[in-house]
Amino acid sequence: MKVVLLVSAVIAGAIVSSAAQAARTFVYDQELGTVARESLWRSVTPAVSRSQVKDVAVRCYRDKRSFERAFEGRFGLSATRVIAYYAGGADIHLRNGTCNGVRSFLMGRHTVYTAAAYAILLHEALHLQGVRDERVTTCLASDAVRWGALWFGFDEGEALRARNLALTFTRLYSPSDYRMGKPNCLLLNRRTDWVDHRSRAL
Repeated sequence: MKVVLLVSAVIAGAIVSSAAQAARTFVYDQELGTVARESLWRSVTPAVSRSQVKDVAVRCYRDKRSFERAFEGRFGLSATRVIAYYAGGADIHLRNGTCNGVRSFLMGRHTVYTAAAYAILLHEALHLQGVRDERVTTCLASDAVRWGALWFGFDEGEALRARNLALTFTRLYSPSDYRMGKPNCLLLNRRTDWVDHRSRAL
């Protein structure tokens, strides 16, 4: 009887330990979820109802290994070149450095990399909203950086510069199927909003 109880205790301990380990691989950042939703809501002109913008649950992985193991376990592919992803549901998945980059942007450090981190957050949040095309999503996310920056209290000049920094990152570092020329991207954003690009299946 003691042996059975001991084995049960060991198994229970292993399950708790495993759950605790899984819980330590990422944290949900509620502030970044709010930032994503508000930025997308404010980027639509004329404004849509807030209820039309889905809540965003942002998973910030604690380190490179935890992000890559989660991605590779889910998709069976290398995560070496993956910065963030959306895999359905309410969660978007970001590397720790990307989450830190967004926070740094919000604190006023506007560089190509921090503006890109903000645009990446918005890119994955747009996928959650139902926008599928990568090139269109990247363009819309870069423009939404402007509206999010204004909402967060930066002036128009700072907001436009932040959008342009995000577009610069895309031009320099993104794969070709994620890139759209700046004139075409600005024209797309003048003529449409992200709500116009949502999948009809949603």
